[in-house]
Amino acid sequence: MKLINKTRRSYILYSIIIFIMSSAVIYFIFKNIVTKRQDEKLLRDKDIIEQRIKYDYPLPIFDVEDFKAKNPVKDTLYYKDTLMYQIVKGVENYELYRQLTSVETLQGRTYKIITRSSLVKNHEFILAISLSVGIVILLLIITFFFINTMVFNQLLKPFNKNLNSLKNFSVEKNKSIELEQTDIDEFKIFNDSVSKLTEKLRNDFTNLKEFTDNASHEMQTPLAIMQTKLEYLMQSKNLKHEEKKLISDIYSASKRLSKLNKTLLMLSKIDNQQYSNKEEIDINEIIVEQLEIFEDFISNKKLKVIKKLKPDVKIEANPMLFDTIISNLIGNSIKHNVKGGTIEVVTDDLFIMISNTGIELKTDSDKIFERFKKESTASDSFGLGLAIVKKICDVHDWKIKHTFTDQMHHFTIYF
Repeated sequence: MKLINKTRRSYILYSIIIFIMSSAVIYFIFKNIVTKRQDEKLLRDKDIIEQRIKYDYPLPIFDVEDFKAKNPVKDTLYYKDTLMYQIVKGVENYELYRQLTSVETLQGRTYKIITRSSLVKNHEFILAISLSVGIVILLLIITFFFINTMVFNQLLKPFNKNLNSLKNFSVEKNKSIELEQTDIDEFKIFNDSVSKLTEKLRNDFTNLKEFTDNASHEMQTPLAIMQTKLEYLMQSKNLKHEEKKLISDIYSASKRLSKLNKTLLMLSKIDNQQYSNKEEIDINEIIVEQLEIFEDFISNKKLKVIKKLKPDVKIEANPMLFDTIISNLIGNSIKHNVKGGTIEVVTDDLFIMISNTGIELKTDSDKIFERFKKESTASDSFGLGLAIVKKICDVHDWKIKHTFTDQMHHFTIYF
């Protein structure tokens, strides 16, 4: 979830809580104010009635003892809300009133004075005021929400631009990252940290690339010299059989070392993303080319090749890396096949599958893609072929899977 969306959600949640609480508080404050004013009015009305009793004319007397028995109160003055039965324009209903009941002794006689005032209009007034204030608060919350959003977007604009620059940053381009300047301290610290980090990455990548290139070159040169001189020695007629065998073993070891050096160099280059260029590739064309390259090996093992190639299957990939994938998988299917076995190649828009007959693995399928993991005991196998295939698939965001069914190993790459 984006920061601004999370902020909006929190803002809306707290705004709703504040709105509900403030509306309730406003309603009860207005209700108490109106009730107090109404009680004061009832009290004035009661005083007016007392004055009329004293100085104008007497009102009917009631049995005060009976009243006290039915209304046990300590004070002679109390308020309450009550419902009064009324008939208004032929319609019967009950209306809510505020009532003041007073027991007073005037001129030696006891009176019960009751004054009432309708609460309907007061409630309508309270609701109208509360609703008006609530609407104002709601409009303020909405206004502040949009203002906050605009301000937040404006403040985050440099950060978002720098984030996009960071996403598009690549050490291969050998170009410093360009960050937009800002006057916000936190973003300044972020920009400085990102600039230092990317610069260090560029330097480390350049140094690593130079090291791998130089190391490969420096290793290949003496290895080539060794192989040349060993070939020259093997052609000598003065060597004994044991000496020729020793030289032959050394020559084979140097070839293995040279091949291992080239393989590790390729893995290093893939890790360093030195094969970033992509183009449209015809899968079937590359498969046919690789099968032709391995034709002699296939014939020597008397293998049967079954091709199920869907026409016009093309993908976006690095040509050299994809060629390496097909070469390694076909080579692997020949090397680990049984004599007179089968190789099956299936292509589709969504996947490519290369299968071969063979013996079930002793380890988990996932482990065969690890470096230097191998089932074969062949001296020319380093256990790096499938590791390279897995690494190339990861670079292209493909998924490779191995399964074993019906005495067949299936290597499937999902595009």
